[in-house]
Amino acid sequence: MTLHVELNGRLVPASEAQVSPFDAGYLHGDGVFDTLRAYRGELFAFDEHFRRLHTQCERIGIELAGDESVWRVRLQALLQKNSLANTDARVRIQVTRGGNSLLDPGDAHINVASPVTFVQAVPLPEELPRWQRDGVRAMAASAAYARGNLPAIKSLNYLPNMIALRQARIEGCHEALLFNSQGKLLEGATSNIFLVQGTRLRTPSTRLGILAGITRRRVMAVAADLGMRVEEAASELRDLVVADEVFLTSSVREIVPIVGVDNMKVADGHSGPWTQQLQWAYNEHRRSSMGQED
Repeated sequence: MTLHVELNGRLVPASEAQVSPFDAGYLHGDGVFDTLRAYRGELFAFDEHFRRLHTQCERIGIELAGDESVWRVRLQALLQKNSLANTDARVRIQVTRGGNSLLDPGDAHINVASPVTFVQAVPLPEELPRWQRDGVRAMAASAAYARGNLPAIKSLNYLPNMIALRQARIEGCHEALLFNSQGKLLEGATSNIFLVQGTRLRTPSTRLGILAGITRRRVMAVAADLGMRVEEAASELRDLVVADEVFLTSSVREIVPIVGVDNMKVADGHSGPWTQQLQWAYNEHRRSSMGQED
């Protein structure tokens, strides 16, 4: 089967998709993206993801054409084209400023460019069920890899995250954990992080400069419903290795236990009971909100 992508509203074979090298996203990382998950062809929490994408486009001065209903149809058409309408998939939407939008030092204005939209829809990683069941290892990254001055924007300028994640993979780890210059835990390179101590669930505060994920917010609500004491509080590396449980969250991976950090185990090195209960409760929450059954 030929994999297709959606480029500026057109479905094209992935091998034929082309974007100008003068696109500001290519030249400067001038754009934003959002990633979500589709379950059996239905986009989960799409209203929240689209609202965030639209808001972030506004914040950086890009006009995103089309409302939520238009984009929903576009994404579902891509899922259908890639034979993903009856299974689970990962969907990534990217919006860049478009052609040469550089401020010429000799001009008093910025050249107007047409935004470029690019959407991918691909199957989930085959390893995901194993990650969710058995957990993964994470690497503690240097403070040099923490997000920049716009931590709340999913910018295409993702270089610090990618450098940290690439090093983590070289070290045989699934995720890189980012810390600030004071040694405070921030987030994963591609995820949010939670620690469990007794019945207390702790996650870094947005005041530290993190991207507050949509799954993060939903997991916090689910945990509160289970009777956990949920708090946004600062943590350090030592807190990770003495915690009862640690897990990451993201829209695609949902909840994945972290069973080791660097060469140290988290607790007994296995997925913990609260993590497993939260995985079950999150799935129930997701099915209920989508009106789906097993």
